[in-house]
Amino acid sequence: MWPFKRIKLARPDEFPAVIDAIGDKLRSHGFTTEADRLEQILEGVWTTSNELYGELFVALKRIRRERSDLPPDIGAEIDRLMKSINSICRWR
Repeated sequence: MWPFKRIKLARPDEFPAVIDAIGDKLRSHGFTTEADRLEQILEGVWTTSNELYGELFVALKRIRRERSDLPPDIGAEIDRLMKSINSICRWR
């Protein structure tokens, strides 16, 4: 039996909704600056999808590094999104 549980990663077409949902969770817990940053990234104009994913990855990594006070469920969701980006963009 495999001792590790499989992580369901977000697909490229699911990403905007997933980022909106994590932004809503951040905002509801008082992390408005972080939620606003994710919203700005989604509303930006990007030349390629890799550019968008790269910016999202950096923002998520920064949130994870700077906000050690995140609730565990939000932290786990951010980790899952970062893994999804790495899965979508093999250049990471």
